[in-house]
Order: sequence, then structure tokens, then C-alpha cells
Amino acid sequence: MTAEFMIPAAKVTLVAELLADRVRQYETTQDHRAAFAYTYYRLTTTLATGLDTGTPAFNDPPWVAELCETLASAYFSAMDSVDVWLAGRSGGDTGELQPDDLPDSIPRPWRDVFAASSFRHSYMLEDVLFSMMAHMSYDLPEALRHMATSTGDRGRIADFHRMNELLASCIDVVQDDLSSRYLHGLSSLDRLFTRSDELLTNYGIRVARGLAWFNCDRLLDPDATEEASRSIGRSTAALISEIRSPGDWKLRSGLWILRRLIPDRRHWPTPGTPLV
Repeated sequence: MTAEFMIPAAKVTLVAELLADRVRQYETTQDHRAAFAYTYYRLTTTLATGLDTGTPAFNDPPWVAELCETLASAYFSAMDSVDVWLAGRSGGDTGELQPDDLPDSIPRPWRDVFAASSFRHSYMLEDVLFSMMAHMSYDLPEALRHMATSTGDRGRIADFHRMNELLASCIDVVQDDLSSRYLHGLSSLDRLFTRSDELLTNYGIRVARGLAWFNCDRLLDPDATEEASRSIGRSTAALISEIRSPGDWKLRSGLWILRRLIPDRRHWPTPGTPLV
């Protein structure tokens, strides 16, 4: 059966399976993208379960599944572009990167994320935070705009809110499993991100996704499109700068010292370790 004729829960399950493939691929090569792919996989399986059980009761499950597919497509496209660039590089590892070292075929927020992950003192939680920011602040409003312009229909905010509540409700469990899989003692590193890890909370997920809906409206307004595009394009870099180089010099100096005292305790699961 093709995806076109699948029921909504099955469509979202298929997206989760594709994400699971990415997790396995990245874990095999010990790619820093694994942690976010795992987080994304877990959130998507939660949505698939919600559609399958009817909890919450979405008014338009096909629209929910289409948004899931459209959003995941943007992520897969960005990661494929990264893979193409990596495959074409010569000379192997070039060390720390700048966003402009990556090609324009990769959306700017994802170039910011990938370059940030090349930093020698990067932490796993940062990889997840930065990727989540790119996906929520850039991919999501663009996916919503694409759906709105292709159907001419924006009347699904109630279902969008239900999605936000469902995904937010499981983020604490996902964080715990993320820690168990990649980093024992994740909470001990939270002190490095005391003002910036709210995105990985129940409240943060709901706010970030709500802002994406607002930014979609801006993108659809001809008078606001240009500034909205610039805004969502630079949001990820702004978060990275806030964490890596905060304005307060004392905080900046303290974080610089902590990064050199606290090692990245990232570990990789044994091949074949179940994803759930």
C-alpha cells in the first residue's frame, strides 16, 4: 500500500520508521546528529500512538499526518544535503567549521547547527537544543506555509494545539531516555544551559510550536514575508550565540572555563540496542 492511501496513524508510523533508520545510521558512524534524530523519532512515535488510539481526538487526522510528513520531509532534505556535502569533501575531517563553509543547498539554520556541532567542546544537549531550534523555528513555519498555500486552508489551529499538547506531554520522558542512551548524568550538565534549555520542556515545546504558527502567518502576509524570512533564518544562530557567547562577560568566562573542565560524556549505544 502506498503512503497516499494509508491511514493517518500508519503514515506517521512510516515517518517514525524513516527517522529510526537515521538514528541507526548516525549511531553507526558516531555522528553528532544521532541525539536529535532519536528525540525526533520518539516524538513522532508519540504522535503516531495518539492518532492510532484517538487520544487526543483530532478533528482532522489526515491534516495532522500531512503536517508530520511535510515537516519531516524538510528535515530529511536538509540532512541529505549535509550527507552529499560530506561525501564530496576531500581530505577527511577539517576540524571546526563555520556556517559559510557549508553550501547554500543546506538551509542556513541547519548550517549553523552543523557548524556548531563541530566545535571541539560541544555537548550532546547542545546538539539537541540547536537542532530542535532549527526544526521548530525554521522548518515548522515553512511547512505550515507550504500546506496553507497548497490547500488555501488555515483552519486547523485546534488540531495544531492538540499536537503541541501531545508532544509536550512526553518531552520529560524523552529527555530521560535520551540521557540513558547517550549521556549518563545529563542533569549534571544542565547547569551549563540554565537559561537556554527551556525548549526541551513541556512549556518550551508548546511555546516554540505556537510561535511557528505565528511566523507562518507572517510568512503568508506579503507585507511581512521578507522580515519573517530573515527572522526565522537567524533564530538558530541567535540561540547558539546566547549559549556559546552570552553577553555578560562574567557568564561567558565562566562557561568557557566549565567547558574545559567538564568533558563531553557522550557515549554510543551498543549496535542493535532497541530505540525504545
